[in-house]
Amino acid sequence: MSALPQILERRAHLVAEAQAQRRALAEGISVCRGVLVVVDRGIAWASWLRARPYLVVAATTAIAVLRPRLALEWSARALTLWRVGRLLYDAVKPAPGERAGPPGSQG
Repeated sequence: MSALPQILERRAHLVAEAQAQRRALAEGISVCRGVLVVVDRGIAWASWLRARPYLVVAATTAIAVLRPRLALEWSARALTLWRVGRLLYDAVKPAPGERAGPPGSQG
């Protein structure tokens, strides 16, 4: 029976430690909140534009006709961004056979 008070004391210590860790994590995440909001908006805009490719084509055509030099400069930047993005995507994507599924789904 003497083990029960020790277990309860240990439990109280662990609960307090978990609360302190939660508080520290919340503070750490709050620092990144502004960046996460911007990234979230960017993803929303990208998905909106991806659903409407004709708007991208129309805007690109208008810029190319009205300001050809600007279009040429930005096309070089866009091509570089595309290449870097593909390189990073290929570096982090899992191989087809390595994709993790739910536990117990592999036979």
